Amino acid sequence: MFLVLWTIAHFFTGAILAAVIGGALKRLLYDSGALKQNYRQRDVVNMMGLSFVLVWLVMMAIAAAFGFAQDIIGLMVPERFQFTPDMSMPLTILILGVGMFGLIDDLLGSRESTGFRGHIGQLLKGRLTTGALKALGTPIVAFFAIYQLSSGPLEAFGDALLIALFVNTLNLLDLRPGRALKLFIPLLAIFLLYAPSSYGLAVAALLGVALVLLRADLKEETMLGDVGSNVIGAVLGFSFVITFGWSVKLPLIIVLVALQILTERYSLTRIIENTPILREFDRLGRNI
Repeated sequence: MFLVLWTIAHFFTGAILAAVIGGALKRLLYDSGALKQNYRQRDVVNMMGLSFVLVWLVMMAIAAAFGFAQDIIGLMVPERFQFTPDMSMPLTILILGVGMFGLIDDLLGSRESTGFRGHIGQLLKGRLTTGALKALGTPIVAFFAIYQLSSGPLEAFGDALLIALFVNTLNLLDLRPGRALKLFIPLLAIFLLYAPSSYGLAVAALLGVALVLLRADLKEETMLGDVGSNVIGAVLGFSFVITFGWSVKLPLIIVLVALQILTERYSLTRIIENTPILREFDRLGRNI
């Protein structure tokens, strides 16, 4: 029962921080002119996905202060009720690293080259695009973040590949209001049940952030930006990596690789629009 209440407390802490930080961030981005036209040519506040990064850093600071207070007053809290360094530090590295590459893409990226082939093609011609930087940098950050939790270099490589594939998949999805978050929220919620209990606290906090951001995203007031889709993709990938074995991870890698190949040739939005069940879910909660 205590674990359930503690998890709920983390959820509401994440949500409250997202509401406070997100409100201030939205005003800052608007005043700074960080607007981007969406698919309906409406000016929308971009890069609200920074809320995930900022809230996570505040949560880590709170966790550190809580640990310090424990030492001072001698309060004993079981490890499974705490953010443990073996989970929190790799995830922090991942969130900061992929968030940075996403932010660079938001600030400096262009639409001259699109897709994996387009960015790598430009790189082979000697021109570094922000997309190529992200494609190369994301798996490196993921490998560095996950290495200590893997059994060796080969497993770390596979885990990093899965994380990078999730990052790119959420990037592909984040082309309509709420689409990426509507996948992220139910998938991440699974890990409240199956993830290690200490990681479940992180999941609860990030779910709180996502649910706060969802409303404005669906109403076309804000968008996550590459920084946001990168972070939520990395969090999903990390969650699968630390929770499941290769009987789940390997088929998932195959499916995600197939999806990347498919979207190099066909529009993911068109596929969704032509599939009734996907179309209805995609339109759920937003103005058509």
